[in-house]
Amino acid sequence: MDGGEVSGYLEDTPTVSSGEQNKFERKYRYFILEPAILLLFYAWNVSSAVFTNQVVYQACTVTFQHNETLCAQLGTQNETQPEIEELEREVQPYAATILMAKSLIESIIPALCSMFIGPWSDKYGRKPVLMSTFIGSFLTYTLVAVICFLSTRYEIDPWYYILAYIPAALSGGNCALITGVFCYITDVTSEENRAVKMGVLEAAIFGGLLLGVLSSSYILRWTNAVTVFAIASGAILLGILYIIFYIEESIQPDELDSSTNKLREIFRFELVGDLFHTCFKRRPNFDRVIIWLVIAALGASIFALEGTGTVYFLFLRERFGWTVKEYSFYDATVIVFMIVGNLVGMYGVKKLFNLSESVLAAIGFCCYAIDSAIRAIAYEPWHLYLALGASMMKGIAGPMGRAVISNTAPPNDIGKIFSLTTSIESLTPLASAPIYTYVYKQTMAWYPGAFNLISATVFFFCLCLMLLARVFQGMYQATTYTSIN
Repeated sequence: MDGGEVSGYLEDTPTVSSGEQNKFERKYRYFILEPAILLLFYAWNVSSAVFTNQVVYQACTVTFQHNETLCAQLGTQNETQPEIEELEREVQPYAATILMAKSLIESIIPALCSMFIGPWSDKYGRKPVLMSTFIGSFLTYTLVAVICFLSTRYEIDPWYYILAYIPAALSGGNCALITGVFCYITDVTSEENRAVKMGVLEAAIFGGLLLGVLSSSYILRWTNAVTVFAIASGAILLGILYIIFYIEESIQPDELDSSTNKLREIFRFELVGDLFHTCFKRRPNFDRVIIWLVIAALGASIFALEGTGTVYFLFLRERFGWTVKEYSFYDATVIVFMIVGNLVGMYGVKKLFNLSESVLAAIGFCCYAIDSAIRAIAYEPWHLYLALGASMMKGIAGPMGRAVISNTAPPNDIGKIFSLTTSIESLTPLASAPIYTYVYKQTMAWYPGAFNLISATVFFFCLCLMLLARVFQGMYQATTYTSIN
């Protein structure tokens, strides 16, 4: 297949007719994928801190062969005792390595899949992509629940949990999910109400995260870790049923020769070559520079966020002796502040001061930098809440960055550019997870919050990139005005 054939293939992919789109808009007047997405993110957040605790506990009992009663006190109020503190310092570096491996598994394969899934879904439909991501996540949480259950009866090395995350990675992970959801909503909505639907989807994500973190500690207190993972698996199963019975395919796949293997079609490297050509080709008015500045900022921000996420709960346990209960309350507060900050930023500051998306993204990255800097010097828990208040608008960085891309690139290029952006974002943990884990291990004894300084520096770099993008946008506008005059 030559370049012309590839381009023709992409240009001739099925589209939704106006009649079909009107039908979808009537059906999806209130909800599209929001209930399923809420359930998926609920499953992720209800089990996140519990999974970290379980890895630490099994590392303590199985790998280091300590007494179960003693290990059970890790991550509890008794952790202030000298003996428990010493045990925490012994076990945490080993647990951090396991969590780093999990992060890498969730990054490598999905990042590669994302570059193939976009063109494939154009030809064979969006629903298979959505189904594969949900089924992969369901299998992962089911396996985690099974391994956790077996660990109550046998000595199970915590490294076996890494195997449980392979199904989610093979199904495309968050990369495939984001690509599939973005494409599906684009298919079934009109340009006028698309932004509203994307806003509702974001609310569903935050809602799932909030419900998960609020219920996590209570479920763990009333039951056990196995139940938490089983509930997460059950929530995703409900999401699968929702997609099966409510979500319709948004495009009509091409009629293919019966000999054509759909799975083999995923790995057509010519289509990936065309994707790269689209993202790197020359564009007028500094558009290529602006797009890549934003992609770099988004990728760097995910580097910091994923790296921080790898060790942050361990940091809170070590620095402040927090349990799952304290962390759950803190995480819920973070989500509430981000929801309020997003509303203030996108519907208040933007309209009041008429700021561009690039400036709003820069403000968001500035808030992230302030948040990380305060965390780095925090020595009391209230300092963390102070950081939240000072960085309320950090959540607008990602949406506004993507808005800059969507307003700069032509409509037929946006899908491919976002596919590459998602892949780059997913690959960053390959570097950030080992770096943050190494820094945390080396500084845990004398300065456990040192990794926050890395994050603050990275977010400041993202701020500079977005300001530079705004400068190029201003140069484009100035050139336009000059040519008109």
